[in-house]
Amino acid sequence: MWHLKFKYRHNDCILAPLVEKYNLNVEFYPLGHYMKDNWVYTSAIHTIKGDKQNIKKYLKDLAKNENVVKLEISKVIFTLTREKSSLETYQTIYNPKLIYVSPGYNSSDGFEMWEIACWERQPLESLIKVFEKAPTTTHFEVLRFEEKKTEEVYVFGLFPELPEKQKQAIELAYKNGYYQFPKKTNLDKLAKLAKISKSTFQENLKKGEARLMPLLFRS
Repeated sequence: MWHLKFKYRHNDCILAPLVEKYNLNVEFYPLGHYMKDNWVYTSAIHTIKGDKQNIKKYLKDLAKNENVVKLEISKVIFTLTREKSSLETYQTIYNPKLIYVSPGYNSSDGFEMWEIACWERQPLESLIKVFEKAPTTTHFEVLRFEEKKTEEVYVFGLFPELPEKQKQAIELAYKNGYYQFPKKTNLDKLAKLAKISKSTFQENLKKGEARLMPLLFRS
C-alpha cells in the first residue's frame, strides 16, 4: 500500500489560528462529508491537549466561527464545519479510495500533519498537486511518500473517562519516558514534577492504568 505523510499550512484553516493562539495540540478525524452549493461540510471528532483554561477559551472562540456549523462538547468533541471548495478539489481530497490511517494533527506552531494511504499511487499524487497549487496553501511539505506494508492504523480509542488526577498521572508518566525501555524517569521524579507525594502519585497512576488495561485485553 502507498503511504503519504505531509506537513501543511493554509490561510483559510478554521482550527490552526486558534490552536496556535492558545498553544494547544489538536487531533481530529473526519467522520463524514458532503458538498452543497460549493461548500464542503465535514463532520469530525477532536481531542485537545493543553492547559485547561486555554482549552475552554479555544472552544468558546471556535463556537463563534461562522464556518463552524455545529459544535457538540461532551466527553468528546464533535464538529460540523464548512469551507469553500471546487468540485475538483473536493473529489481529490475526499476520494473514497483514500484511507486515513491516523488522525489529522494541528500543532501549536500552526501546522497541520496528515498521513494517508491508498492501494494506488496516482490518487496520492493528485492530492499532492491539488494542495501545492491551491491558492490558500502557504506551506506544503511531503515528509514521506513510499510503498510499504501497513503495520498499524490509529484512530481515536473510546477510553473510559478517567478522573483528572489519574489522567494527569498517566500523561506525565508517558511524556517523561516512564513507559519506555529502559525507563527515562522514575516515580520519585514524576511525583516531584506533579508536586505531590510519591505514594499519592503512584496511587493515581496505578488506578488510571487499572481502568485502561481491560480495554487492551478485551476479547
